[in-house]
Amino acid sequence: MYRPIPVLCCILALALAPAALWAAKVKVWNQSTPAHYDKAQLKQAVISSEGALRLSRQLKPLVELNATHVWDIVEDKAGNLFVATGDEGKVFKITPEGKVSVAFDSQESQVFCLALSPDGSIYAGTGPSGLVVRIAPDGKSKVVYHSPENYVWSLALDAKGDTIYAGTGPKGRIYQVTPGGKASVFYTTKQDHVLCLATGPDGSVYAGTDKNGLVYRIDEKGKGFVLYQAPQAEVRSLLVTADGVYAGTSSPTKRKGATGSSGGDRTSTTGTPATLTSTTKAAAKTADDDKSKDSTAPPPPAKDKDKDKEPEKSSPASSIAPPSSGENSLYRIGTDGTVREVFREKTLMLSLMKQEGKLFVGTGMDGQLFEINEASKERSEIARLDHGQIHCLCKCKNGSIVVGTSDPGKLYVLQDRYASKGTIVSEVFDARIVSKWGSLRWKAETPVGTKVTVAVRSGNIAEPDDTWSEWSDEQTDAEQATITAPAARFVQYRVTMASDNAMVTPVVRGVALRYMTTNQAPEVSSIEVPDLDAVNLDNPKKLKFKWSATDANEDDLTYNLLVRKDGWKNWVMLEEGLTKTEYEWDTTTTPAGQYQLKVVASDRKDNPAEDALEGERISAPFPVAHAAPTVTVKVVGVEGDQAIVEATATDPLVRLTGASFAVNGKKWINVFPADGLFDSKTETFKFKTEALKSGTHVLVLKVRDAAGNTGSGDVVFTVQPKR
Repeated sequence: MYRPIPVLCCILALALAPAALWAAKVKVWNQSTPAHYDKAQLKQAVISSEGALRLSRQLKPLVELNATHVWDIVEDKAGNLFVATGDEGKVFKITPEGKVSVAFDSQESQVFCLALSPDGSIYAGTGPSGLVVRIAPDGKSKVVYHSPENYVWSLALDAKGDTIYAGTGPKGRIYQVTPGGKASVFYTTKQDHVLCLATGPDGSVYAGTDKNGLVYRIDEKGKGFVLYQAPQAEVRSLLVTADGVYAGTSSPTKRKGATGSSGGDRTSTTGTPATLTSTTKAAAKTADDDKSKDSTAPPPPAKDKDKDKEPEKSSPASSIAPPSSGENSLYRIGTDGTVREVFREKTLMLSLMKQEGKLFVGTGMDGQLFEINEASKERSEIARLDHGQIHCLCKCKNGSIVVGTSDPGKLYVLQDRYASKGTIVSEVFDARIVSKWGSLRWKAETPVGTKVTVAVRSGNIAEPDDTWSEWSDEQTDAEQATITAPAARFVQYRVTMASDNAMVTPVVRGVALRYMTTNQAPEVSSIEVPDLDAVNLDNPKKLKFKWSATDANEDDLTYNLLVRKDGWKNWVMLEEGLTKTEYEWDTTTTPAGQYQLKVVASDRKDNPAEDALEGERISAPFPVAHAAPTVTVKVVGVEGDQAIVEATATDPLVRLTGASFAVNGKKWINVFPADGLFDSKTETFKFKTEALKSGTHVLVLKVRDAAGNTGSGDVVFTVQPKR
């Protein structure tokens, strides 16, 4: 919920409201940034990084697949699509005419990845037994390599197709496999999982890993170099281009100690060694369950001779502000080693593709497809599914883009056309008290054939139900529209965009709703006055008052202070027009007695005089005391050479706080009441003097009260000489 912004002007429609009911200060909810739509419901509509609302691109279903997950897609030279799926572990073949067949039916539960060889062969990586399978152009399939790992997450081929690179887990190894099945460990990352692989034009292999968020570059000789260590734990997608490497992260949580360069403590906040995405974890769990049932599963691999070899690390990247928890990023690693964050969002970056200078990013968990224009820096959500995750994007030879999703597994073709209609239903706005609605404004670009309308509804409970008003008629005039909904506490709007031309979309760049709350009187919630029975004040002649007040309309308040002494009929103004909530009162010019303080709060600053309201509160009684305590002293006897003294002290208004005596004008000696406590207005004392010589003496006893007054009593007595 966004804090309403006060607006000092008045809307004509609201000015006609009854003066006794409505405050004059107009407030506004202004929606113009992506964050403002975090809780909005978007259907066939998307939002850009600049806060612009548009119709989404059309996603046309391609074919029906019996699959839970679509993990990867490749296209062969003939235009056939091969689709890796789970949880049945099948590779489907889809012809350009849309005919679907099963190209490979694995005993494995998951086929995670595919790679196309120059000779037309398709290679597939599986779990939970870590197989590399070759599907020949004639349709025959063969297990090329049964790895010692659980999962083959990613595959890449060199330019000639002579070497297949397999990224695996949970040991974080990359294997090199020949088409004939000869295999060896190409590189050991010391990470948990190698989730994505790609090859560069110079023969280098690039790898994205899980555990410490590393992006590796490995030369043909197997020498590893860390290009970048992301602040997130998991690098899930890679795209290698002529001018750099793009790496997308997919960590559900942010790790402690994350920085923008290599090095540092990279432990996961989840407490697990690998922070795979939820879908990857689900696939791994399914594969593990299947593996536990397979008595033929291979034994753990032997220790590699290069296991303890650390990859060369560097920190060439420029400084990047660390993402917050739950945020993932797309990074561009330049050919000079510099790193730039291209995109950040609270989602999982699962798939990457580049076409005509624009980047496409498929994400989860809300099935959003983003388009990034690096030249203009604008990032736009261009399509959103009503399910799952976009795990793969395939750029086809005919220029189309095929989108593969999970939960459930489906295929779509991204159309270069916009949806005909889309809506954005805002979050529910809370005015806190019953309010009257004013103008409704929006900024829109409406090319020929497009239109934008806005409707509103209101209610008095936070979740819209049948007690809310119906949606209003669609408002069409962005300059003259009003919120035609009943006065209420909560309000919600709905933007509807429509286009008769699939090649253009309207654009909405901001929505503003103005309203006035019902004026309510301010409330003085508490008053603090000095309690002289509880504390000793540094300067009891200057009493400090504090109070607190609230206003449901969030108006600025001023305060008048009044006092009244017991016996007075009327209140006397002490101070008026205060803006602070504290005051110090010098009581030396005020008669003694029991007083009360009244604080009156007014919202006049934000309302016309006829509409302004007040709230007040009266304090507990407190004393103003100027009279000194009355003290009586007498000597009741002599014990040896010490006089025995009894005394009584009384104060009319406040408790006594201290006493001391002096004999013959000498030093003052503290004494205490007979019960040991200064806790009342009357105290009795009994004490002995110090040893005295024979002769006449004068003793003075002074007693202080909590108001800072001092009274005294004296007695003259004689000490007889000893015989």
